[in-house]
Amino acid sequence: MDYNPDYKLIGIRIKDQRLKMKFTQEKLAEMADISTQHLSKIEKGNTKLSLPCLIALANALQTTVDHILMDSVKESKANLLKEVEAVFSDCSSDEIFLMLSQAENLKKALRLKSIL
Repeated sequence: MDYNPDYKLIGIRIKDQRLKMKFTQEKLAEMADISTQHLSKIEKGNTKLSLPCLIALANALQTTVDHILMDSVKESKANLLKEVEAVFSDCSSDEIFLMLSQAENLKKALRLKSIL
């Protein structure tokens, strides 16, 4: 069984959440009590991060550790489906149809290219 986290995906999620929160790297690094250089390496997936660092980043970003680690935790699929439901919850039927069509096309393209 493979328990190696994908640090690039972890970094992408941290960066995405940082940008949603409109934090600079400097601000987030300060909040998490790490150096800006270390945060930059984390966001690029070029370094591992400790559990205390992961928790500090999750708290600073007002998110959960499971959100950051979602591809590494098997039970995350159920959580992702809840997020999908939340995104679709206020959509019209036409919006749902279009979004679902795009998701199906993306899935086909990803599988065709063997990216997944």
